[in-house]
Amino acid sequence: MVTEISPITFGYSHTIGRQENRSGNGFFYPVAITRDKDNLLYVVSRGSETPAFFPCKRVTVLNMDEELVREFGTKVPPEEADESAPDGSFMWPTSIALDKSGIAFVCDEWLNRISVFDKNGACINKWGKLGDGDGEIDRPAGLAFDSEDRLYLVDSANHRVQIFTKEGKFISSWGSEGNGDGEFSYPWGIEIDHNGDVFIADWRNDRIQKFDQDGNFLMKFGSSGKGDGEFNRPSGIAVDKDGIIYVTDFKNDRLQVFGSDGSFITELTGDATLSKWGRERLELDPGMLRARDRAQGLMEREKHFNGPVAVEVDDEGRVFVVESPRQRMQVYRKQVASFHGGPL
Repeated sequence: MVTEISPITFGYSHTIGRQENRSGNGFFYPVAITRDKDNLLYVVSRGSETPAFFPCKRVTVLNMDEELVREFGTKVPPEEADESAPDGSFMWPTSIALDKSGIAFVCDEWLNRISVFDKNGACINKWGKLGDGDGEIDRPAGLAFDSEDRLYLVDSANHRVQIFTKEGKFISSWGSEGNGDGEFSYPWGIEIDHNGDVFIADWRNDRIQKFDQDGNFLMKFGSSGKGDGEFNRPSGIAVDKDGIIYVTDFKNDRLQVFGSDGSFITELTGDATLSKWGRERLELDPGMLRARDRAQGLMEREKHFNGPVAVEVDDEGRVFVVESPRQRMQVYRKQVASFHGGPL
């Protein structure tokens, strides 16, 4: 007897989030997501680069029922947008990662530093220095911890990956600018799978590269374009417990799904409905809610992804896709139906 697996499908679950410029139940240009052992979601809002909206730079922590748990992080005063920026403040935050104890590390590509927060959201450390030497960084992007609690940092403008201790001590690095194996062009997202292998979203090379934990090249997939398995600026990447690979194809407005060997499986283009937070806001003005219900053409367009930038998966098969321009995330569930074939 043999067991065959049918093609993987994804069922849309629900949408989380709405626009909130300052604080409270919503996001403002979210760019990164992670989750902790209690299934709380941590969403980084980068905010607009317009000075009037600087206050919205923060990390929002919420549960799966779309209930706000806490927020942390503050804006950088414009006159202090350099190494003098106050502890715990952000200018252009780009990514977040949690260590084994739930301590949050957030990198900022303007300040070129990593800020460290305890479970209550208090800033307890910061480190980072602009440069291209060992341990120096230039526009940090993705962050991820391995099983040994070493922090992998995508050093985007230096076209490399660096590994640090949690205290910011340099361990090693790999990569250089180019389009060959193991080379990068402004890499962005990062994921470390259950085997300890490292996946990098190679932004301007429109591809995904895979390495072992020491930076040895293992494989690559993807090229520029709009077709199946092609990319236009891949940004976020996640790998589930079964080895399925998820990539946010930012400028193609879709999420692509691949097998562990990089073979294309399917794409998702969005199925959004009104979120709990969004409905709460609209119910403050019944006229707006009625007008929305009448705007069927608008609703059809609104359901699709627009600038999906980050993706997270959990062991229950849930897939969380963050859309920056629409201030939300769409949640899907992986569905794999198996059947037993007869004897061969």
